[in-house]
Amino acid sequence: MVDLYTHILPNVEKGPRDVNAFLTMAKSLVDQGVKNVVASPTYNGQDLEKQNIMLYVEAANKHLQHAFIPLTILPGQKVTIHYRLIQAFEQNVHLPINHSTKYMFLQLPNENTDVLNEQILYELQLKGIVPIINEPERHPTFLEDSDLLYEIVKRGAIVQLSSDSIVGKNGRKEKKAALTFIDKGLAHIIASGVCADTYESYTLPKAYDMVSRQFGTQILYKFMENADYIVEGKAIFKEQPERVKKGKFLGIF
Repeated sequence: MVDLYTHILPNVEKGPRDVNAFLTMAKSLVDQGVKNVVASPTYNGQDLEKQNIMLYVEAANKHLQHAFIPLTILPGQKVTIHYRLIQAFEQNVHLPINHSTKYMFLQLPNENTDVLNEQILYELQLKGIVPIINEPERHPTFLEDSDLLYEIVKRGAIVQLSSDSIVGKNGRKEKKAALTFIDKGLAHIIASGVCADTYESYTLPKAYDMVSRQFGTQILYKFMENADYIVEGKAIFKEQPERVKKGKFLGIF
């Protein structure tokens, strides 16, 4: 099992505070069937840049090897959309998933600007980057207007849902939104966002189980395979997206 969105790097953001805590967290994930994780610290214009993340990932993997824990950490970054994003990407600041793939995690800013978002997503794709929209079921913009997510998906972006949302930990509205996005072909991968404070209640296996029961094993396998394809830099499986009917959003399940 691959988890594409985690905060596992020791002494980075919400990651473990020391190496021992890091190894405990890593072993817990392995015990639940995880073999690869992507470390995804947030970049908002001031934080960790590409080369620093690579160094943290290299050190963390050495700790795992020395402890004989069969987990591999892959480099990544969650980038909050900002006006200088394209320039920063051209300057080799931003880090796609697993360093050399075409996929990058993006988060809409709290102050949503549709024109900025559309322009950034368009220019990134011109440069060969496929945007992965991070947890839209938790963003008020998409909760208020699901058509915006439909338009983004139609233009080539892919969507990552939080496993916590699917199992209900993030709230009732967020759970219904996540399930609605799956039902309408507006979601493509599930990841945990797990950190030092939450790994003991890790939800990715539970979320996959819920998807299997709600939508069937075929959809489950597509989500799991998509995670593999992303770390390998391959094209993922995408269903034809549908608009959520007005009046039905957040109310179909």
